[in-house]
Amino acid sequence: MASVAFSDKYFNSLSKLTPNEQSQANKAVMLFQNDPWHGGLHYEKLAAFRDDKLRSIRVNQDVRIILASAEKEDLYLMLYVDHHDDAYNWASKRKVEINPNTGTLQVYTAEENAVKQADVEKGMPDRPGLFDAIRDRQLLQLGVPEDALPLVREMKIEAHLESAKVNEQLPEDAYEGLFLLMAGASFEEAYNEVVPAAPQDVDTNDFMAALARPETQAHFAVAENEEELKAVLNQSIEKWRVFLHPAQRRLVEGKKNGAVRVLGGAGTGKTVVAMHRAKWLADHVASAGSKILFTTFTRNLATDIQQNLNKICSQEELEQIEVMNLDAWVMGFLKKRGYDYGLLMDSRQERQLWTQAYSEKPAGIDLSMAFFQEEWARVIQPQSISSVDEYKKASRIGRGTRLNRKQRIEIWPVFERFRHLLASNHLKETDDAYRDARELLEANPDLRPNICSVVVDEAQDMGTQAFLLLRALVPKGANDIFIVGDGHQRIYGKNKVVLGQCGIDIRGRSARLKVNYRTTDETRKLAVSILENVEVDDLDGGEDTHRFYHSLMHGPAPVVQCFDSIDQQVSAILEAIKEHSLAPEACCVIARTRKELGSLQGALEGKNQLCHTLDGRSSSTPEGSINLATMHRVKGLEFDAVFLASANKGLVPLDFVVNSAADVVTRRQLENEERALVYVSLTRARKLAYVFGYGVMSEWFGV
Repeated sequence: MASVAFSDKYFNSLSKLTPNEQSQANKAVMLFQNDPWHGGLHYEKLAAFRDDKLRSIRVNQDVRIILASAEKEDLYLMLYVDHHDDAYNWASKRKVEINPNTGTLQVYTAEENAVKQADVEKGMPDRPGLFDAIRDRQLLQLGVPEDALPLVREMKIEAHLESAKVNEQLPEDAYEGLFLLMAGASFEEAYNEVVPAAPQDVDTNDFMAALARPETQAHFAVAENEEELKAVLNQSIEKWRVFLHPAQRRLVEGKKNGAVRVLGGAGTGKTVVAMHRAKWLADHVASAGSKILFTTFTRNLATDIQQNLNKICSQEELEQIEVMNLDAWVMGFLKKRGYDYGLLMDSRQERQLWTQAYSEKPAGIDLSMAFFQEEWARVIQPQSISSVDEYKKASRIGRGTRLNRKQRIEIWPVFERFRHLLASNHLKETDDAYRDARELLEANPDLRPNICSVVVDEAQDMGTQAFLLLRALVPKGANDIFIVGDGHQRIYGKNKVVLGQCGIDIRGRSARLKVNYRTTDETRKLAVSILENVEVDDLDGGEDTHRFYHSLMHGPAPVVQCFDSIDQQVSAILEAIKEHSLAPEACCVIARTRKELGSLQGALEGKNQLCHTLDGRSSSTPEGSINLATMHRVKGLEFDAVFLASANKGLVPLDFVVNSAADVVTRRQLENEERALVYVSLTRARKLAYVFGYGVMSEWFGV
């Protein structure tokens, strides 16, 4: 039986065929693996093409699969599938080679030149090349094919590099190295990112060795028998189930000698990495007596993660992984041990309790109730302060209102009263519950659950008490805690966490993912611009950055437009869906508040458009219904098209939130969280993004 490998581009082309053609193609591949020379397949060499390894097989009278042959190894690489003329045209320009410097398998277009003579004709000034400072030998070391060197040397501007990427004139690993150089990385930085482990000797005829390299596995999946073939074909529609970028694969696999932190912008596959890591841990670390806890901040995200784990894990692996948002896990743990408190979740009740506590404020102290709420959330709870003596010594770095020791003593009764009111109502805040669970575990080690590893998603939304608890849950050691997050997406008002101060040492075990697989670069740039000049932490006391963060896909620039009324805005949404022949269920209308979302729903339904509100309780979106979600709810989801609707002055940012700040510093923090909500919303888009408003547009979107 032949070994068959699939290029990720094969699945891209397969998805564009009709369902019946896709089924026929799958049957042809299955037949080919059993008997490459079967008469019905018409296996034939493509003569006079640029690469003499290329072959074709017949799917039906019109559809052809293009493959590359390594017949000595009984190995065949499925590269592309399309209707006859288009398939042969694609093949006529392609080369399939093992790069002699990196050992990776590369597929690229061997065409002339991305830099058009038209640039000269348009009178564009002569300018230095993008890579003049890099020697030919260094370009080759980065994986640039030798016959592509003239192309690279002619690149003058970023558009030339992007054109070569779009036209597939460069292999993707070579493109990534060149992008990093263009973005300001040194040769050593780019080389270490693209070629982390250069092979000693490369046999350019050993395709199996090339397929074993992580850089190749980012784009090829091998099926050596019928069972593996069926698995790859079944999973191909969602490529994240099969293909991992080398940087992702390095994080997913292997023993880690302690806690690991992974950062990355939206769409870089952090959750994919976390899920595949949980799968690896289930296979290699968990045992009959221990499990992996996969936890995140919200119940909705935990549900999404469980559904996606079901797609990549066997039943045996799933039994070793417990997926639960942290609040639910903590309350379940405490209730089993007689905990007689509920969580304070009702904002109206919370305000009533604070109003009562605020009555304890001394008459001579001119501080708003908002100040006390912020001080409680950002100073007292994270530091587990329970007495006035502790409060006198507490760090208040990052707070905008100064307090001397005397003032701290004078206002302490307000906090004491609030804590008493919580207790008398049998309520706790989440930080209290986390602390109570941790103290119970520390006092009674025998109560520690059988958890061998913890995987944490959306870590930026968790506070200090959460990480102190997670540290207490699993002993320090190999493969203990795996954390993924992005401070640019902090939308729940959590203080910056320093993992090292929570007993979680990540020194030497940190990584940053840089490639956005979801969003076009045009949409990514708009989303990132909203966060310009916003300082973002790296979850361990340092600063994070979007440097080198880029998207591989390109598409139309996002549309930013203001209308006279909500009715005109809704008409524009429906017109855009019609213009691009989009399925409504593949689109999402996002608004800042539930109230505004309700108004949008009324206007859409008034135009006979079915709507489906994403509330965490509903099932999959019915065909023909457009999704509706708040900016908070859309976290963790993705759609073909996103409509950031009602981006009006007063709504984006939300005046009610920003104006509630007690001081300038807190106002800036709240505004940054509002910016993060917009960033999250825009980066849900796979293909198209729209920012619509009516009346007066938000100052963040000049139109």
